Amino acid sequence: MFTDDISKVRDQDMEIKNVEYERETIASEDISGFEFSEVVFKGCRFIQCDLTKACFYGCKFDKCDLSNCKLGDCYFKDCEFSGCKANGADFGRAVFKQSTLKTSSFAYGLFSESCFESCSITDCDMSGALLSRAELKRTAFKDVKLVGAEMFMTKMRGTDFTKCDISGIVLSRELSELRGVTVTYEQAADLAKLLGLIVK
Repeated sequence: MFTDDISKVRDQDMEIKNVEYERETIASEDISGFEFSEVVFKGCRFIQCDLTKACFYGCKFDKCDLSNCKLGDCYFKDCEFSGCKANGADFGRAVFKQSTLKTSSFAYGLFSESCFESCSITDCDMSGALLSRAELKRTAFKDVKLVGAEMFMTKMRGTDFTKCDISGIVLSRELSELRGVTVTYEQAADLAKLLGLIVK
């Protein structure tokens, strides 16, 4: 079991690798600072867990629930989230590299000052998410709901949102975040309203 494995390595190298956990409920565990390599979580539920500063390499989360968990300052490389629910989870200052997020919900998640580099985000709900001062580098968005997401001072030059719902996103007064961003004509008309323009 996951909790047993955590206890075994807690006073050693705090590293878990090449193992699969299925349908486990992990409650109130302090997993901060642990390192996971090639670990698969299937149908696992994390309840009020602290994963702050944990590192994940080549890991997969399949149909897991991470809602309201602490994942601040985490590092994810070559990881995949599929069919997961992480509503209200704290990913502040987390780093995602070459990772995939698909068919998952991160509604009202905290991603402030996080970084997505060379990632793919598809068919996900990030409505109401806090992405202020985050950085999006070479990251593809498709069918992502960003309704009401806060993207104040977010660096997203080169990002294509034409396949996403960005209605009601929160930006700075100058809308400087939109420089170099690709949107549809309809999206541009909605964004123009933030400047007080009326598009006919």
